[in-house]
Amino acid sequence: MKKHINKRLIYTIGLMLIDFVVLFGICICGFLIKYDSNSLDAIHTEFIVSALIVSASKVLIAALFKTYHMLWMYSIRRNLAKLIGISLGIDAIYLAISTIPVVGSYTGMRATIFLTIILLEFAYLVISRFGISVYFNRYYKQKEKPSNLVSTLIVGAGSAGAMVLNEIGNKPEYGYKIVGFVDDSKDKIGQIINNVKVYGPIADINEIAKKLNAKKVIIAIPSVGLARLKDITNLIDYKNLEVEILPDKAKLLQNDLTSTIRKVEIADLLGRSEIKLDKSRLNEFLNDKVVLVTGGGGSIGSEIARQVLDYKPKKLIIFDIYENTTYELKTNLDIKYKNSEYKPEYIALIGSVRDEGRLDEIFSEYKPNIVFHAAAHKHVPLMEDSPYEAIKNNIKGTYNVAKMADRYGVDKMVLISTDKAVRPTNVMGATKRFCEMIVEAWNKKSSHTKYSMVRFGNVLGSNGSVIPLFRRQIEAGGPVTVTSDEITRFFMTIPEACGLVIESGAYAEGGEKFILDMGEPVKIIDLAKNMIKLSGLELGKDIDIEITGLRPGEKLYEELLLKTSHATKTQNDKIYVEKGIHPFDLEKIEEIINHLCEIGHDNKAVLEYLKELEIIKRG
Repeated sequence: MKKHINKRLIYTIGLMLIDFVVLFGICICGFLIKYDSNSLDAIHTEFIVSALIVSASKVLIAALFKTYHMLWMYSIRRNLAKLIGISLGIDAIYLAISTIPVVGSYTGMRATIFLTIILLEFAYLVISRFGISVYFNRYYKQKEKPSNLVSTLIVGAGSAGAMVLNEIGNKPEYGYKIVGFVDDSKDKIGQIINNVKVYGPIADINEIAKKLNAKKVIIAIPSVGLARLKDITNLIDYKNLEVEILPDKAKLLQNDLTSTIRKVEIADLLGRSEIKLDKSRLNEFLNDKVVLVTGGGGSIGSEIARQVLDYKPKKLIIFDIYENTTYELKTNLDIKYKNSEYKPEYIALIGSVRDEGRLDEIFSEYKPNIVFHAAAHKHVPLMEDSPYEAIKNNIKGTYNVAKMADRYGVDKMVLISTDKAVRPTNVMGATKRFCEMIVEAWNKKSSHTKYSMVRFGNVLGSNGSVIPLFRRQIEAGGPVTVTSDEITRFFMTIPEACGLVIESGAYAEGGEKFILDMGEPVKIIDLAKNMIKLSGLELGKDIDIEITGLRPGEKLYEELLLKTSHATKTQNDKIYVEKGIHPFDLEKIEEIINHLCEIGHDNKAVLEYLKELEIIKRG
């Protein structure tokens, strides 16, 4: 405390002395400017005494008014006004005195000199006080900056990068300290943007980060192609750098920076192309409709439910057997729409698609116009050991939902299928293939309901995906287990897949098998390596990958289309359509279901019967 007081006292005395010397010098300069600079002998003793008195009076009175007391901590304009007022007041007094013949001869001051002195004093006070203010503001701002700011590089020295700097570089609450830009443009490298230097090229980003001691990277190139984005993200050393991305410039322009900057995800490293939806068609399809989503608490069903609400349905019914995830979804929706002008109507109901009576209650009470059937058992190895559960839930459950859709006049029912239904080699795939047959049979029989199905591969981060498994294994320190170094799968993000599922329903006219364009297949071992990299770990040093061998019923490669020559594109180039084959009529479907339920507890008999029907393809 004493040290702080001493510093303040030294500053105050020092500034008073500087003011006194400068103000005295201004008086002398005023005389010299008015007369000849060589007329120093014209400066009488009386004038010097008067200048000393005037300067000392201004400083002392300014001190009495406390204008020197921590000037930089108060309003600069208010203190400056005080100083100028004091200075002008004293000048006016001495000007008045100098006009008195007797006194004036003593003061040696002349009215003709005063205007010059006043102008010089004004310039000095303004420049010095604003200079002091700027200095101390910067000093205290720097002093008050949190010590935990993360040194950050911005990739992209364009308009988006500059906006990121302006938005977060001056706001310590965001936790960033921008230490440089990185760009490939030769015209930009070496330039300065708002006191931040541009380095390059991007290929040297790890060396640049090391040189500047950066710990974080923000990729701020919204217009970059996905292939280039993939290249950039693959360049970065995730062990030493945390990586974030600014994918949407529009949100930044709307001052929504905090919700726009996000961490780089595994999908960014896959380089998937952007998926566009027909918003007007979806609005026409869903607006003011009662929509039922079975399996609505699951990863796919919950995202379908969230996206459906964007198109303002009359009512949304979320139906699921698992209460925890269903409750979580309902709670999240309550929070999301609590302060929103739009207040959608939705309800979460617990029950099983295996329970025909429960389904009948829901369909009769709410009379849905559209049904998305996502409820199913999906884990391949588990269904290999419990085929009867797959039969009850997948096959019998789908039959029950399709039956209720016909009974209560649903406009459209969309079955969520899987790539594992193509030439299935496992129980789960076989049951989903049979679900497709059920939907095809009901579409053939029903006079009003349009039944369709959507077939797609793995979705990143879903409950049945390898992503959560790999994440848990990485957190546990490994090893990360991959069944084969040659195994590949198609991948899509959950929002992408669900958006295309909904749009497929809008296209449906009855009996279609929609197949989503999943892009290029991805090697599972490459996916594992990318996840290890994103976690900031080094393969072979921090964590290992273990090849465990294919599991029962598992394929090396998944297929999406039975006969690609039979598939045609819809208006969305990510959605293909293939007409159903109608292998069984509804009567035969019911006969098969009944027999499966009779033999369901005999795993061997179930497998033999599915092979006999040529639904499952394995020895």
